[in-house]
Amino acid sequence: MAKKLGERLVEAGLVTTESIQKALEHQKITGHRLGDCLVEIGLIQEAALLRFLAAEFQTRFVSAEKLAKARIPTEVLDKVPVRLAEAQNVLPLAIDPERKLLSVVAAEPQNKKLLDEIALVTGMTEVYAYVGLRSTIAASIRKHYYGDTTAFAALEVVTAQVRTDLTTMATAYESTSGQAPRSSLQLRLDTDVRLRVPPRQGTQIRPNTSRSEAFQGSRGTVTDKDYIETLNILVTMQERDRKHHRGHSAQVSRQASVVARRLGMPPKDVAAVAIAGYLHDLGKPAERHLCLANNAMNPEWLADAKRYVRVPVKLFESVHLPVQVNTMLAQLYEAYDGSGTPQGAKGDDITLGARILATVDSYLELTKNPANAYGKVLTKEQAIEHLREHSGKLYDPLVADIVMQVQNGELLRHRIANDGRQILVVEPEEGTRTDLLESAQKQGLVVHALALLDGAYDALVYQDCDVLVVGLKFGLDEVLGLLQALRTSAEHAGLPVVVLGDPDPGTRERLMMGGATAVVPPTEPDAAAKMVRALYDDRIQHNGPARVVRGSLDEMPAPELLKLLGTGKKSGRLHLKHHAHEGYLHMEQGKLVYATVAGQNGEQAMQTLLGFSQADFRYDPDALLLDVPQMSKDLEAIAQLAATRRPSISTAAVS
Repeated sequence: MAKKLGERLVEAGLVTTESIQKALEHQKITGHRLGDCLVEIGLIQEAALLRFLAAEFQTRFVSAEKLAKARIPTEVLDKVPVRLAEAQNVLPLAIDPERKLLSVVAAEPQNKKLLDEIALVTGMTEVYAYVGLRSTIAASIRKHYYGDTTAFAALEVVTAQVRTDLTTMATAYESTSGQAPRSSLQLRLDTDVRLRVPPRQGTQIRPNTSRSEAFQGSRGTVTDKDYIETLNILVTMQERDRKHHRGHSAQVSRQASVVARRLGMPPKDVAAVAIAGYLHDLGKPAERHLCLANNAMNPEWLADAKRYVRVPVKLFESVHLPVQVNTMLAQLYEAYDGSGTPQGAKGDDITLGARILATVDSYLELTKNPANAYGKVLTKEQAIEHLREHSGKLYDPLVADIVMQVQNGELLRHRIANDGRQILVVEPEEGTRTDLLESAQKQGLVVHALALLDGAYDALVYQDCDVLVVGLKFGLDEVLGLLQALRTSAEHAGLPVVVLGDPDPGTRERLMMGGATAVVPPTEPDAAAKMVRALYDDRIQHNGPARVVRGSLDEMPAPELLKLLGTGKKSGRLHLKHHAHEGYLHMEQGKLVYATVAGQNGEQAMQTLLGFSQADFRYDPDALLLDVPQMSKDLEAIAQLAATRRPSISTAAVS
């Protein structure tokens, strides 16, 4: 019997037996293949695993970096029709005309039938295959056949696809007994110097240059945001027949994402929280909603929770969800004090995303579903008291505190006041990070703080930052590398960057020459915050973009929301949606100028929208009105009107 991948890796000295055991324990939670688990928990580098698989296939591994910079002659590309390349996930690389040998990169280099087919189509005597990731080959096809220079930009973001590639290759290895032929033709790829970023003198470039390339965008590719929005549509449709849980998963996903950002989770992890929020109820019984609050009061429900907790993971097993998502879903019913299920994990042994989702899920259950454990819908104040009472028992105290801040509308008010704009602080030292966070909040700024520099690269890929503050304690070369990536990106070339540090004059000059806007000592957080505020205001004056703010009327009732928009003299569009009913109000300088909902316009539409007692909203400060203004009504006066009328939502009124 052929040896399994784990045994071969141990024999090769790439991992230890103890590492295999840890990966197997991780596998119990995630259900992923062993090779994936080893990579996911950092017991083997992805590149090392791929090199090993390539060696087992008796070939070589071609990296994304090499393929991104390759120049493949037209006559070589013409040998393999693009439809064949796309269908079989192969890319021609080079031709040896004397031996009539064609070299290609393929995801399955051991597939002799495929190589024979390519030889037949191309008229070659022999085809030799190097091994590469499916996602990398697909990007190469878009770049070399279609001329899409941004094709490689999203590869670092779409980690789920890379995981799928690893699984496919590991599966192919474990099922292969034959060996691919060795090649006598050396692969020669000319580097396209136009894609190379010249290093500044004395600057060490980050080994992973595709990070900076990712700043260029991802035209024609599916992003995390696209995937999450697709889940929003599909799951919302699936829940529309659940009377007390229509739109529940969308609310869990959005509110949990807000809490995750507030707690400093990197953008990729925030996206994982959002995905898990949409999936957490799929496949579970509709007659009883399982969550920490309910499970703690009903032993039968707790038993059901143990039974159903892994159902969403199993439903999406073939999708290869990010490992964080599977872990969050598997630990959704674990309680902070260890009284949860299925493993009785406690405290920090429960992943942070699961702690966030569990708290948000319970709060929404208590305030929306009359069939909850209390047998009635609780008021906002009663639900917050529940969180406070069970903080440290069912819920992580820090998470519960942030959820309470979200529910009282404090975070939402700040985001709307700032038109969705925000400051990103990336600093490894917790004390410095906290001091600056507090000082910046005193300046009225919305601030997110991260402890790892990789989080800054991720956030900038999402273009979710208006002023960046980065600590010099990450190292001069690392900070200069980040600055270089920013200044060579059209989207971020003008982004203000404040470096926290107290360097010598020479180092300060290098930072300023490298693209820093200012260098401020970390011991002066108030001075740094004032500097950030000045740069922020200057960015607004020069038409820096605003960002969409999402919320719900549960967090901020319509009268309060309209008053905030009126007193702030806000412009833009306020989109309101309650199940199938949706419409929008358009504002200019604190005045309502247009309203529409379900074929109604003007005054009638405004009255209908003011009747929405429950709705999710999306405020887009940069939205333009493409219709003729219908009215000019003061938003503060409308807020007073909304406060005096009895809230309702009539299906007949909007149908």
